[in-house]
Amino acid sequence: MAEIAPAGGGPNRLFIVIAVGLVGLLLLGLIAVGGILVIPRIFQTSAPAPTIRVAVTTPTRVTPTTAPTSTDTPAPTSTSVIVPLALGSPAAGETITATATITGTPGAGGTLPQSGLGEDLLLLAGGVVLVFIIVAARRARATGTA
Repeated sequence: MAEIAPAGGGPNRLFIVIAVGLVGLLLLGLIAVGGILVIPRIFQTSAPAPTIRVAVTTPTRVTPTTAPTSTDTPAPTSTSVIVPLALGSPAAGETITATATITGTPGAGGTLPQSGLGEDLLLLAGGVVLVFIIVAARRARATGTA
């Protein structure tokens, strides 16, 4: 006998909604990756500078005259310096004010390293694997092996 499906849709409807949502997210990710790759090319203002190649007929060898040495310098630290305005004790009703000057240099850098497309592709591959797992679980449930 054929089974009669419930009127509400049951687990089949939930699976379809989840699958459509994941496919939508996957398509949105693909559109975003395409936009990241295409938009910089559209707004590129000038052609890249040509590379000049020079042919050297005789090989040259540069030898260092002195051995390189390591010069480890300690990292600079910030130091608070409080400069008093006047010496002596304050009179009654007089306010004490002081100024602080912080000296030192901040750490080197200040810019983030250039990253590639690897993180985006890893997330995209994770989404594809998740869709395959859902489809495999659904098929296993449908055949009764799980």
